[in-house]
Amino acid sequence: MDKKEKMYFYSVYGLNVLSSLHLPELVAGEEEADVIVHLGKVQPLPPVLNGTGTGFRATADEACHFVEGVGAFLIRKGCEVIIDPAPGVEERVLRLSILGPVLTLLLHQRGRFVLHASAVEAGGHAVAFMGGSFCGKSTQAAILESRGYGIVADDTTAIDINENGCKVIPGFPWLKLWPDTIISLGETPESMTQLHPLLEKRGRRPTREFSQKSLPLKRIYLLAVGSTPAIEPCRPQEALKAIMSHWKGAQFGPELLRSSDVSSFFLQCGNLANKVAVYRLKRPASLPALPEVADLVEEHLALDA
Repeated sequence: MDKKEKMYFYSVYGLNVLSSLHLPELVAGEEEADVIVHLGKVQPLPPVLNGTGTGFRATADEACHFVEGVGAFLIRKGCEVIIDPAPGVEERVLRLSILGPVLTLLLHQRGRFVLHASAVEAGGHAVAFMGGSFCGKSTQAAILESRGYGIVADDTTAIDINENGCKVIPGFPWLKLWPDTIISLGETPESMTQLHPLLEKRGRRPTREFSQKSLPLKRIYLLAVGSTPAIEPCRPQEALKAIMSHWKGAQFGPELLRSSDVSSFFLQCGNLANKVAVYRLKRPASLPALPEVADLVEEHLALDA
């Protein structure tokens, strides 16, 4: 790493990051490093690419994620990230991979359970909205944020699971939203950063102050489509299956799990399903239904209060 290059200090998911790349989505951190991010040559690349032009290889100590036209990313022992950009790649496109898949791998190497979910703060606790891509996790978090709830994480929710319970570690103050969602919140998409030249999604900073304090995970809502808004509890086996299905490491295929402590993964899934209530949140796939769905969630959360 070139000692003369400018370095940036950030805090994300409870980690102090020293980076040679500017990552404006993150919050400033202290001048000490749990993780170092820098440019370098990544070799060897994954030998096989899938149909989307991505490849992956992993061992117990390192993981390499490759995206055609974007670059290669090597994550070592949860402490170092080496970035090898593709020629001509835009910085905003490069950051999408760093703040998504790369952070997921880094957190996994540090023993965190990473859920494909967005999370908000409610009464000193975290509430997670879990689901697959394009199912409305960020939208659900955004509508609640507009009602006074704090954003904890978007799309990538890191959970510390131990004998004392499950705590969500805050990510960074950034929501990825489609233009129609932004308009429904009374804002203008044109005033926000377009995340990728081929996608209309925008990056939006929450309006409320972002807290970096870890929060006990109160409950998980599994997002589902229904004709009318409804909340129903998941049976224990359903909850376990849903949590395993929405583990964010699954995006890298079976190799990541094979290179890890599989027994630890299953133990984390079981503990999370046992310690945190999981509910299925059914709602119509339409923006006009958002206020009614948010009302239902608030009423459901108020039951505990």
